[in-house]
Amino acid sequence: MGNILTKQFYRQRKDFEDSCAGRDAGLTFPEGVRCSTDIAYADDGIKAHMLDIYRPEDSQEKILPVIINVHGGGLIIGNKEFNRYFCALLCKKGFLVYSIEYRLIPDCLIYDQLADVFMAMDYIKERLAADGGDSSHVYMAGDSGGACLITYANAIQNSTNIARAANVTPSGLRINALGLISGMFYTSRFDKIGLFLPKYLYGRDYKKTSFAKYVNPENRELLNSLAPVWLVTSHNDFLRRYTTDFEKALTRAEREHELVDFPKNKKLTHAFSVFEPFLPESSAVIDMMVEYLRKF
Repeated sequence: MGNILTKQFYRQRKDFEDSCAGRDAGLTFPEGVRCSTDIAYADDGIKAHMLDIYRPEDSQEKILPVIINVHGGGLIIGNKEFNRYFCALLCKKGFLVYSIEYRLIPDCLIYDQLADVFMAMDYIKERLAADGGDSSHVYMAGDSGGACLITYANAIQNSTNIARAANVTPSGLRINALGLISGMFYTSRFDKIGLFLPKYLYGRDYKKTSFAKYVNPENRELLNSLAPVWLVTSHNDFLRRYTTDFEKALTRAEREHELVDFPKNKKLTHAFSVFEPFLPESSAVIDMMVEYLRKF
């Protein structure tokens, strides 16, 4: 069964990558943004350890606030290139944007993915001043699996217990707030995700580990370790329940957050602002998220 699922993961990854060319053919890269691509954030030759940097060409600001974007894909597919239009539109709002790649399941576990994120963040921290980024105004944004990843990364940064349980060393780059788009927060529920993914994410015997209690994102210690959170979903998002349940958990924990839930509209599917970044509603998502992040 395991070999069958592993082959399925790789097949999904290839199908996704093949579909990207057709999707990108209908999109135009925004003017006024300069993008530097495939910069290695680790000196290990691993293809996934790359990032892209987006700079606004016409900004009058010498120092810019920063957004680190982590792409989605359920942690098993996806790439930073798919998010390039979304990142460019974020950049046009006056941000220096870093878009990071990371290894995918089943080539590694989620702990390795978190280590990748932290390596990228440490690399960004070292070059931030030279790039014209403001280290006092750094935010993270992610969609779907990327939203899950940055939620745990941020909690690990602010909790030595969670960091120890995950056995990863967090980055010292402080994050002011998070933007979470259609987050895949729940990975162990009795559903299509939770039935097969946990052992690939956390290891076959993860229930016996000290990290097991944190697999539930409603763990109070995890919630209390998060920076302010902005969430968005829509009624046609197949993971809408994940976002609304997570928002309720944040409310119970009295954590600073804001939820935007778009009404029924067949165009506004899962992570629509990333998949279809030029929709009017996608522009609204970017505007609302940026407005929220700038508060912190």
